[in-house]
Amino acid sequence: MDQLNINLDLTLVHAGLDEDTSATPEPHKIADRSIFLHISTNSAGQYTVLAHGTEFQRDGSLSMEGAIHRSREDIAAATSELLRGWSKDVIQHQPPGQEAFTFEGSPVVDFGEDRARTYLSKQGLALARHGNKLFKRIFCNGDDDLRRLGERLEHALRNRPQTITVISDDFFVPWSMLYVCADPDTRISAANASWDWSGFLGYTHLIEHVLPTAGRASTRQRIGSPQRRLRTGLQLDLRLINPEHPAGPLAPVHAVIDEHTDYATRSCKQDVADAFCDPATAEEILLFGAHGTAERFDDQGMIPAQVTLSDDDPICSSDLDFWREERKKPLPEPLCFMMVCEGGRTATHIHEGLGRPLFQLGVGCLVGPQLEVPMDFAGLYTHRFFQEAFTGARIAHIARELTREFLIKHASPLGLIFTLLRGIDTHLATPDQQKRP
Repeated sequence: MDQLNINLDLTLVHAGLDEDTSATPEPHKIADRSIFLHISTNSAGQYTVLAHGTEFQRDGSLSMEGAIHRSREDIAAATSELLRGWSKDVIQHQPPGQEAFTFEGSPVVDFGEDRARTYLSKQGLALARHGNKLFKRIFCNGDDDLRRLGERLEHALRNRPQTITVISDDFFVPWSMLYVCADPDTRISAANASWDWSGFLGYTHLIEHVLPTAGRASTRQRIGSPQRRLRTGLQLDLRLINPEHPAGPLAPVHAVIDEHTDYATRSCKQDVADAFCDPATAEEILLFGAHGTAERFDDQGMIPAQVTLSDDDPICSSDLDFWREERKKPLPEPLCFMMVCEGGRTATHIHEGLGRPLFQLGVGCLVGPQLEVPMDFAGLYTHRFFQEAFTGARIAHIARELTREFLIKHASPLGLIFTLLRGIDTHLATPDQQKRP
């Protein structure tokens, strides 16, 4: 990506970091993982963490293992606390005396450079506290082995960019939103605590979460072929395209998809059912642009995770499971992008999002947000994501670079809320062979 020559009052460099172990590998080569974190449940019902990889070999260790002394409910509550904090401090934040929300789109465009930087810097320390609190809740509350593992992990994260694969079926946290202090002696709760954006895992490191039992293991690295154009399935709520405002959130996304792929548009549940149940459907990209929610509970009971298109007929996780049975064969491991509120969420105790059933249906890589996403921001981010994806860049690198770009160019921290499920090696076929003639 182009370097952005913008004068910032914020420090947006990798302060104190050594050599980058997460640099882009050669084309078609699987990236070396410097850290693997296997998180599972033992016979006593405790979470255990097994850590290994080249980073742990630096001091002669082959692996480290420890037990978390926190229940599933404790971790779920702590995760919800972080997400509520982000919702309050970012999604719902309004400048004094203003009705508009600060981070609805690009604060720099909406409020001007100086005001946007002021709003961002005031919220940053609170976000760092949320992220560090959850990190310590996980890795500093366990047996002595976990304490040593946590110290080793913190040292690795603060000293150099890492390439990290988390492997777990039942432990889910928003990894990119966790925070590690550059100085281990920092008291992040102090009123004027020192902090830096590079402490957020999603800003500095490449991170994916793998669901080991959700369908087959992903084997595809490059999606598409130089011999033909990519195919895209667009699952859209067409009401997001306002003909009176052609620059709305979906318009630029639609344009970049049209330039590089052949596509089919589905705006109602039946259209999606027909396509997903048809074994002949073999699209390399699936894009959901709609409204959606994770699993909820009200006084009537559970409301399932769902996404709603133009017909207001929700597509639920149970629908995806049913269509998988009807289809009889998995999808060909497409890239799935969720421009949907909370599309990437999968909770610790009760799987809230659509991620698991999509992988069981055959998706190979999923990118989605952990929070309710303002539609203007969603359109900006999705457009930039696919602009970079069609250059052949790897998906994890795109996610990290867009996190930095949105902080620098737009004064928005919302790039950190996206989760990458599988596919750290996934990339699309090169653009010269995919552009529309």
